[in-house]
Amino acid sequence: MPSKAKQSDRQISPMRQSGEVSTDDLIRELLNLFDCLGLDPGQLVRRVSKVNRAKRNLIRNYPHASVIGDLLTIWNQDSNYVDGSGDPMPIRMKGRVRSFKHLAQRCAPSMNENQLLLELKRLRAVRIDRAGFIHALGRTIPVYEDKRLAALHTLGTLHGFIRTLRHNLSSETSNSNQLFHRIAWSRHLNTRDVPRLKIWLKRHGQHFLESADNWMIRNARKSTSTQKRRKNSAQISIGLYLAVDKTSG
Repeated sequence: MPSKAKQSDRQISPMRQSGEVSTDDLIRELLNLFDCLGLDPGQLVRRVSKVNRAKRNLIRNYPHASVIGDLLTIWNQDSNYVDGSGDPMPIRMKGRVRSFKHLAQRCAPSMNENQLLLELKRLRAVRIDRAGFIHALGRTIPVYEDKRLAALHTLGTLHGFIRTLRHNLSSETSNSNQLFHRIAWSRHLNTRDVPRLKIWLKRHGQHFLESADNWMIRNARKSTSTQKRRKNSAQISIGLYLAVDKTSG
């Protein structure tokens, strides 16, 4: 998570101790999160001890995150699909130069393009006008408007965040070994300023994430061999979040 300063550069004063997070606080929040996701927090320990390693990639292999994300990215970036202003052009289901079918085949050749279109429409990522043209409504999808997608997104984000923290705890404290992790925090921001902060973060954060996405797409294309890509590939995620704790202090 990006920030204006490294977390290690900031000294924690005695005044901040009242806002420290205890182990019980963390467990309580995690159990509440699992309850919100419809999981069974009361049997958490027993479930973890009997976890089925064969199912560990269930979230990672779910097509929404990668297929829909790739399709919307290409639609908003590829020169064949954007107009003179850089906006995604309306497209038909089939066409010689550009079409939704071509996009679907590029991102998910094994998926049915009609089913994928219905899913995008259900998630309100696209709309279809009376002439049959398909319009992209943005480069991102509102994951929290779909319960299943929201649960998978939440678990996937939490999984990645924990792995980043664990890696940084167990690796050498050099830039080459540590994964990027920065936190910007303020203890005395007025809650009335939070809406303005959200607007600022939405504008600048979206631009940052799109730049990161574009960088990864460009570099992923450098490897022309499919076998070589699979052998040396890794799943990378970059995220931003805003946490508000009205009880601190």
